[in-house]
Amino acid sequence: MSSNRWLLAAGLLVLGTVFFSTAAHGLDPQRPLSQALLRIWQTPQGLPRVVIYSIFQTKDGYLWLGTQAGLFRFDGVRFVPMFADHEQLAKCWIRDLCEDNDQNLWIATEDAGLIRWRAGRVTSFGQAEGLPSNHVRCLQVDRRGDLWIGTDRGLACLRDGKVAAVNQENLRSLPIHALDEAADGTLWIATAGPAVWTSNGTAFTKQSFKALPAESTINAIHAGPGDTVWLGTSAGLLRRSGETERLFTVAGGLGSDEVLCLATAREAGLWIGTKDGYCRVQGDRLESFQSRDGLSQSTALALCEDHEGSLWVGTKYGLNQFVDRRTLLPFTTSEGLPSNDTGPVLQTEQGDIWVGTLDAGLAKFAGREFALAATLQAELPSQRILSLAGDAGDLWIGTDAGLCREHAGQIVEQFTTAEGLPANKILALCRDQAGALWIGTSGGIVKLHAGKLVKPPGLDMTRPIQALVAHPGGYLIAAVEGGELYRIADGEVTLFDEQLTGWRDVVAFHVDAQRHLWVAFRDGGLGLIDGDKHFRFRAKDGLYDDDIVGIASDDRGRLWVACSRGIFSVLAEELQQFSAGRISQINCTPFSPTDASRTIECRRGVQPAVWKMEDGRIWFSTIRGILVVDPQRSTRTLPPPSVVIEEINVNGQSTSAKQLATLPPGRTNFDFHYTALSFASPTRITFRYQLAGFDADWINAGSRREAFYTNLAPGSYRFRVLALNSDGVETESTPLEFTVRPHFYETWAFLLCVVFAIVAAAWIAFRLRMQRVKERLQVVLGERNRIARELHDTLIQGFSGVTMQMQALAARLKKPDDLATLSEIISDAGNCLSEARRSVAGLRNPENAESGLTAAITQSARQLTEGSDLRLQLQLGPLAGKFNPDVEYNVLRIVQEAISNTIKHAQASAVEVRLKSNAHEVAITVHDDGQGFDVARHLEQAQPGHYGLIGMRERASQIGATVQWRSQPRQGTTVLLSLPLSSAAALKR
Repeated sequence: MSSNRWLLAAGLLVLGTVFFSTAAHGLDPQRPLSQALLRIWQTPQGLPRVVIYSIFQTKDGYLWLGTQAGLFRFDGVRFVPMFADHEQLAKCWIRDLCEDNDQNLWIATEDAGLIRWRAGRVTSFGQAEGLPSNHVRCLQVDRRGDLWIGTDRGLACLRDGKVAAVNQENLRSLPIHALDEAADGTLWIATAGPAVWTSNGTAFTKQSFKALPAESTINAIHAGPGDTVWLGTSAGLLRRSGETERLFTVAGGLGSDEVLCLATAREAGLWIGTKDGYCRVQGDRLESFQSRDGLSQSTALALCEDHEGSLWVGTKYGLNQFVDRRTLLPFTTSEGLPSNDTGPVLQTEQGDIWVGTLDAGLAKFAGREFALAATLQAELPSQRILSLAGDAGDLWIGTDAGLCREHAGQIVEQFTTAEGLPANKILALCRDQAGALWIGTSGGIVKLHAGKLVKPPGLDMTRPIQALVAHPGGYLIAAVEGGELYRIADGEVTLFDEQLTGWRDVVAFHVDAQRHLWVAFRDGGLGLIDGDKHFRFRAKDGLYDDDIVGIASDDRGRLWVACSRGIFSVLAEELQQFSAGRISQINCTPFSPTDASRTIECRRGVQPAVWKMEDGRIWFSTIRGILVVDPQRSTRTLPPPSVVIEEINVNGQSTSAKQLATLPPGRTNFDFHYTALSFASPTRITFRYQLAGFDADWINAGSRREAFYTNLAPGSYRFRVLALNSDGVETESTPLEFTVRPHFYETWAFLLCVVFAIVAAAWIAFRLRMQRVKERLQVVLGERNRIARELHDTLIQGFSGVTMQMQALAARLKKPDDLATLSEIISDAGNCLSEARRSVAGLRNPENAESGLTAAITQSARQLTEGSDLRLQLQLGPLAGKFNPDVEYNVLRIVQEAISNTIKHAQASAVEVRLKSNAHEVAITVHDDGQGFDVARHLEQAQPGHYGLIGMRERASQIGATVQWRSQPRQGTTVLLSLPLSSAAALKR
């Protein structure tokens, strides 16, 4: 067990204050012990197979069990061994437990001395530290905070962290059996002999007990209020008040003369653990609960009453919890009923409560238990009681063998078929407003008036009568088995209502304070008759069960319904709202078996099966005895449960709350184990938790007591748990705050470094790329210069020579025709030479020079149109930036081709060249007013030797530009060239 579980419980000190300030009541002293709800924990419920010698509840709310196999902690659900990490203490025999004012848990062991347990840390005290012996038998913390230690070789005191043996001569080396402190601070010490000593802090005084047998052994001692002291001995329970002593033994109701332990009863009296069950003493009255009553084993070795009022009993085979039933109280044979096979239940006008059984006659409630009248039982014609009815001072008893009238505890009158009954099986009894008794039998109905049986006239009712009720309207309503409802008014039988022909299998009636008639159906739900209105409610409408056996109402307008599934309640007003269509669903409140006894299936076929008593409590007949509900206490108020985070595991390793603040990076998987320290209804506690920083809202965990988180991102978190008990009270744990620290590669600094590295790498890559581009460009420029030189030295020089020779030849020619022809040849050669020179100039255009595209277009356009009749218009805007030489060259060629085509083919009178540029593109337009042409045909089917349009498209594609032709007959032709500046071959900035 790691220390973190205790560190996490630090917040429980505050919660403990609330816990104690709202402590619940203990077991009700006015009720038999058998009426408490019993829960047993054994091996199937998670308790190791151990013998429990001590039970103690610490201020934080945990229950601790000292056994012969170590120490266990219990939260209502889980048993956790405490010495799992301490091999020497894991199997030590624990005799006693106590807690001091500093929340140290002190543990008395059989052979390992005294152990202090605090926050998971173990400190041992033995003979080396001053103990008389390592065999510690009992412990007691006094009001000063000193710890008294009883060993098998004397008494010691732990004060200010030091152990000192008590050197009182008569106590030295004697075995100390029991210790307790009285309200006035007197320490009571039981030793062998038997002998009892007291100490006022300065001196020890021996006490004498006259009623204490000399051969007895004292096992337990308890200092009660005033001067009362109790001794649990091997010869019984001894009580001394002042000078008066009394010894309680088996003869007086003690379970066994061997008393093993004692504990204070919160409500009243004292708890006594014996070798044959446990007992409660109140005044001079003893009450026992033994193994035959349900205790897990007969030897009660340890007793403890917790903060919620539950009694815990440790035996050799299990842990027993007794919880007070504040809402639903059972009565069975343990409380004096002659049989658990109960039948009708009734309270007479005199206040007497009677319960009939189906196999053991009749019983009368005597305040705490039931009493039987032997004379009455003997006079009954049958022990099977099916119906009951009250009269002025009398009780009418319907059996399966006739009708009886009880008066003053005796049967004074009997009726059978011999006296005129239709049948001897009496199923229902009812008195009308005039005081007459109506008797429903298995063979029909009769009226008893003035000592005579009279069959009512009217409709024949010879079938079994299942239910009868006196309606406030002055008539009776009878339900016939398998038939409809009938009205009995003025002694005559008629059909109750023709509209209710489908209302069959009615088994019970109830008239509430508002004169509403409620009807119970077998497998047909619940009915309401209000004047001339009627309605039925079923399970599909929200009713808890359709199989109803009885109905009653309390003073708050709530119906209490007995059914085949048990007991439920529903507001009568809500049923009326549903019948009026104002609500769409009925809300019922069921009572589960955990609120009552082993089973709560209600009894059918008896009248009445449900009855409201004068004190407001409602009694229900079931197949396993009687259940009593007190609507005034329909909920039990419990202290709010304290919530604690018990354990934290980080990456599979147990971690304390303090260690969470210094977790190294990489701890991203967390699981939390939490609990709520409530024992009255631990399985009905539900939880919600939230990890702030991860969960956007609360997570509903139901009854689950653990939460898991994996792969948490670095950051700060806050874990909280809410527990909701059965009363609807919600409490929260102490928040647990922690931080998941990141690795360096998960920090912002690392991210910034990565971003900087990426930017630097991109910049370096860009610089290297630009350097390579420049190097390649220099190579290209060098090659261009070489080609220019070659053209200049070869082609241009050759053309120049040819031109000069042709000019010389022209000077010698005399014929005009030959001279004209040669002049044309010389002109063409000159033009070619000019073009070649411009090409060479373009090749030699340096990279960083200003673009000459505008000037080149101007010069080329004027040269092409010279000597022709075309009128040239130029609108060339400025260019921002410089073109690559290849781009400029191809653009110029496209424009030249457009103008040349105009001159050669368009038969135009004017041509216009425009150039516009913006931040995105350069647009050049060549427009003429010629005859036009079919663009699609020329592009698809070029004439041999006419590839101008195709060449223009190819040049545009090389530089990332687009070229379009728009032409119509007699409307000229427009050539559109668009060059995006984002193209790789576009402007250089």
